[in-house]
Amino acid sequence: MAVPATVMTSTAFTASRKPLLLRLATLGGLWGLLVLFGIAAGYQDALASLERWDSQGWLLTFSAQLMLIGLLILPWLQWRFEPAEGQTFYTVFYHRNGVNALTLLAVVIANGLFWLILLLWAKLFEMVDIALFNNIFFDSGWFFAGVTGAISALTVILTQHQAKRMAAIQNLLTLLASWLLPLLSLLTLSFIVVLPFVGLERLSHQISAAGLLNCLALMSLFLVVIVFGPERNVLRYPSWLRYLIYASILVLPLYALLASWALWLRVHQYGWTPERLYAVLITCITFIWTMGYCVSLLFNRQDPLRLQDKVVPGVFLLMLIFLILLRTPLLDVWKISVNDQMSRYQSGKITAEQVSLYLFSQAGKRGQQALQTLQQDEKFMAAPQRRQQLSMLLAPRGKVDSAVTQAQLKDNVDVMPADVHPDAQLWVAIGKEQYLSMACLRSKEDCLLVSQDLNHDGQPEWVLYQFTQGTAIIYRHKAQGWAMVGESRKFPKSLTKKELLNALGQNKVLPVKKEWDDLSIFGERMKIDYYDTGDR
Repeated sequence: MAVPATVMTSTAFTASRKPLLLRLATLGGLWGLLVLFGIAAGYQDALASLERWDSQGWLLTFSAQLMLIGLLILPWLQWRFEPAEGQTFYTVFYHRNGVNALTLLAVVIANGLFWLILLLWAKLFEMVDIALFNNIFFDSGWFFAGVTGAISALTVILTQHQAKRMAAIQNLLTLLASWLLPLLSLLTLSFIVVLPFVGLERLSHQISAAGLLNCLALMSLFLVVIVFGPERNVLRYPSWLRYLIYASILVLPLYALLASWALWLRVHQYGWTPERLYAVLITCITFIWTMGYCVSLLFNRQDPLRLQDKVVPGVFLLMLIFLILLRTPLLDVWKISVNDQMSRYQSGKITAEQVSLYLFSQAGKRGQQALQTLQQDEKFMAAPQRRQQLSMLLAPRGKVDSAVTQAQLKDNVDVMPADVHPDAQLWVAIGKEQYLSMACLRSKEDCLLVSQDLNHDGQPEWVLYQFTQGTAIIYRHKAQGWAMVGESRKFPKSLTKKELLNALGQNKVLPVKKEWDDLSIFGERMKIDYYDTGDR
């Protein structure tokens, strides 16, 4: 994803008439900054991604950030190294951003069509049992990276040599935007007019309120930038329609304020998360952008959007600063979120059940430290399910993935009756069910293995009671050895190991014959699972 911005930047340097030494020094400085940015991102995300199955998610996120940073820096570099005589900075800035955005769109379309053809290629040959192409195209990372990079670079180079066609497409999209802007302005004003009559309470109940409000405001701002660009005919609209658009621009700060209020409610109720921190940054950009336009409209009546040439580059520069700061300790979203979650729990604002262990598990070293702190908290560790979940998250990856050994189970699982000793193959069978058996390695209070004859054949089965998960798993000896033949997830509520031992001592754990029978057809049994039979 970062290839288009890289190729466009390289093109700007090669086409420039500036001294070669200056171009090489600037290009080297940029690459050095990108390397430092990549090292910082790798270090930060390595800490935040210790348990990821692969690196594809990290690479995708990092590539997207590099692409955005490159696209935001590119217009400034193009202005510096490819100056256009007789044009103002904002005119060049406007046209360069338009061409760069269209180039990126062309790259996405070209890659999408190319990979669609390769997918068709692979599937057609799979129909005749030839999996070679599927393995090459989709199971090898080198092919995806190389081909996608090559297609992206080729598309960028082609679009650079089609200036007239790109300008025609840009004019067409501007015309479409000029049709959509009045409709969006009408929507903007209509919602603000209706909102006082329905009240803010309904807005506060919507989970995505801030996202929708910011989306509408940003769409309006981008359309205004496109339609009222430099050298555009501002008088393309009738006067009443222009005033409708201006009025909608004046109320856009209200949308940013409403989004801020909705975010504040969520943060006050549930605390900070990376997503909410991203939303705050987007809301800040929206508010600053809308206020810049409002100032321009209110104090420059002769030319209402006169300050646009200063507001838009300033906002784009702010976006660039935010993107860079996200990779620094100043805006480490995971660190902020983890610290906030822990402070809310320790201050009593949230209960142990409301602590987000998933958030900690995704936060890498910061999250691991928080989990270790919770492990020392007696109140948090009092619940068996939380204790098991926390232990699973803190267990090393290799330990979780490895099979549970016979010795580990023997040391951690008590057996009833105590004078009966299960054979070694039973422990092996239990250990094969890794997820189930790992629950027994946290504490001796979590599992109990009981010998019971459940089919009245004189040969006892073994029932493994797991109190953290509220399950009972039945093992039976067959010709091939011990195997899991049944389970129950309907434990009595809050049943503990001590209570079950008391029940066993009082002979209160008994097999119960089923009321509803199965059917037999020509001697072949047809097992039936009954539902709601208790009401019949």
